[in-house]
Amino acid sequence: MARAETLKKLFRSYKCGNDAAFIEAANEIIEEERKKHHVLLASELAKLVHNGRQLNIAEVKNALEPLPKDSDRGAALLEIRTPDRFFEDLILADEPRGILLNTVEEFKHWEILEANGLRPSSRLLFCGPPGCGKTAMAEALSAELAIPLLYVRFDAVVSSLLGETAANLRKVFDYASKGTWVLFFDEFDAIGRSRDDVTEHGEIKRVVNTFLQMLDRFAGRTMVIAATNFEQSLDPALWRRFDEIVRFEKPSAKEIEQLVRKKLRNEFLWPKDLNSTLAKLRGLSHAEIERICLDMMKWVAIEGRTTTDVRDLDRAIRKQIQRKQALLRSQSKGQPAVDAG
Repeated sequence: MARAETLKKLFRSYKCGNDAAFIEAANEIIEEERKKHHVLLASELAKLVHNGRQLNIAEVKNALEPLPKDSDRGAALLEIRTPDRFFEDLILADEPRGILLNTVEEFKHWEILEANGLRPSSRLLFCGPPGCGKTAMAEALSAELAIPLLYVRFDAVVSSLLGETAANLRKVFDYASKGTWVLFFDEFDAIGRSRDDVTEHGEIKRVVNTFLQMLDRFAGRTMVIAATNFEQSLDPALWRRFDEIVRFEKPSAKEIEQLVRKKLRNEFLWPKDLNSTLAKLRGLSHAEIERICLDMMKWVAIEGRTTTDVRDLDRAIRKQIQRKQALLRSQSKGQPAVDAG
């Protein structure tokens, strides 16, 4: 938070109607938050004070230290993202939504909990099928907390050189310790596989041990999120290190209806027989349903129509099925897997 004297200056200038002093105090607060790496909060404050001016991503990156890189290839290990979706943009079951809302409240009251000898839940493990909102929720948490998302690039972190992956993980945690972030490890099973798996070589044990040590020692004011589609492959010790385990499932019938209504936006775009439509979408992931709705909206716009019909739905579903079949074929041929969601 801003220094006490700056806050007093802000309130005094407001009470006296001294606009110049108010702007000066506000700018001091913005700059202080920016130095703490609260860049999204600084951006929003600047937007409010300076007639809608908002800090862009280039300014955000310039305000921070250079991102760490892999020593062998020179590739950036992290990516700074500015989220554009919030809780209200996502459809989620009541239980995980409740856990995550509580986590946000605890994080926002970090100082109060810390003053009472407590620490907020800040280490989350997301698991469940692909396309069910794990990455989207990490972005939404970043937006809700007004702190940047620090995305771990496993294509750069994982190295073929002995010991380099563990060294890269140390660089990631060292960088994260210098600011306040949502630190997101997507596809976490890439480094978190069980050390008891007989098919794994000794290097994975070194990597898991390093991650456990880094997480145990990490004391930064940061929310650490790991996400995986293959939770059964994770090392048992990793589960104990997370404050909350949040499972994301494919949408229920109620959630499918909410998702279709949200994505099609306009009631004139809803299929006339909505119940029949929802039945055809059972068993699909959130991402698959979103893609189907998006395809339907595109066709309606291009063809100059004002409503959708069952033919649009069937066509979009066929397209999604073809996409999944292409994915399965590529996996059977040993090609890199692509998330169909």
